[in-house]
Amino acid sequence: MKVRAIRWTPFRIPFAAGFTTASGEMTAREGVLLQLTTGDGVTGLGEGSPLPAFGGGTVADVQAVLRDRAPALIGAELAAVPGIVAALPRDRAGAAAAYCALDVAAWDALGRSRRVRVASLLGGSVTPEVPVNATVGASTLEAAVAVARGAVDAGFRTVKLKVGVAGSPEAEAGRVAAIREAIGPETGLRLDANGAWTVDEAIETIRLLEAYRPQYIEQPVPACDPAALARVRHAVMMPVAADEAVTGLEAVKALIGAFAADVLIVKPMAVGGLEPARTIVELGTLAGLRVVVTTTIDTGIGVAAALHLASTLPRPIPACGLATGSLLAADLLSEPLRVRDGEMSLPAGPGLGVALHEEQLVRYATGAGAGVGY
Repeated sequence: MKVRAIRWTPFRIPFAAGFTTASGEMTAREGVLLQLTTGDGVTGLGEGSPLPAFGGGTVADVQAVLRDRAPALIGAELAAVPGIVAALPRDRAGAAAAYCALDVAAWDALGRSRRVRVASLLGGSVTPEVPVNATVGASTLEAAVAVARGAVDAGFRTVKLKVGVAGSPEAEAGRVAAIREAIGPETGLRLDANGAWTVDEAIETIRLLEAYRPQYIEQPVPACDPAALARVRHAVMMPVAADEAVTGLEAVKALIGAFAADVLIVKPMAVGGLEPARTIVELGTLAGLRVVVTTTIDTGIGVAAALHLASTLPRPIPACGLATGSLLAADLLSEPLRVRDGEMSLPAGPGLGVALHEEQLVRYATGAGAGVGY
């Protein structure tokens, strides 16, 4: 079965409410929705949504990469596409998100053609129910507390709080203390600094936050220096997770070699798709690190892809950062992925098991789209 056509449509979807990280407030999510069609008429869905604030390029960059790279895939064997895409150079902005869109669409089409789930194609055992964490990115303390309480009331057993936004170690401690009080002593708490601090700031702040028993802290220092992350890790008791630093296989090898992290946060959108992501999961697991799969606050197509990967993690699967669809005003799915009692279920259908909401795509599209094929 060969690839006949690849088309993509750019979109912009507002956040449902304010969402703040150490890099500032995010007001909308932009990306491309990609459709890959085979000669037999099977269509797979993919998503390429970069994060410009974290060096992922822009939607224009993603489309430029697709215009350059997609033509070479026309006529290729569908099953070979993920491997072909994984071998492409990552030497330009937007490449990771563009490759993720191509990779995921190929996996989706392959699963649909074989009438099996993508998770089954990825290899290993599959756990159909994946625990997930709630994400708290409200800018004010009052709003953050309300969101955290609502998450616990909705059945979440783990909450992730964005930190690095309070202005001082003492203010950060006050913010975390309020969230811990709101969610109670039994709910898991994670912190995500998005590279907000210097090494010294991170060490000082984390030592104050350890009293509130977080499971770990994600990316306390900028992603460009594994040695800096290692210095933080060896100076504090709290486990340290690498997040934005997980950009690909070579980056993960550097993190492991520097003994820089206890946990790897793997995002298919950030590493170029499911093919490289599963290799990173295997490497991290062999190195004795915990692995957590998250989205980059994607639409439902990106969430579904990450969910399939998460379902193949070694058991017991940790809570993964997949419950992000409700953060956006729409998720582009005809049937949204639901969270029940703190878990997400793999869709029953083949491939990703999701269908595109055509009207939503029309509503949020920012251009007519483009494509290649015959």
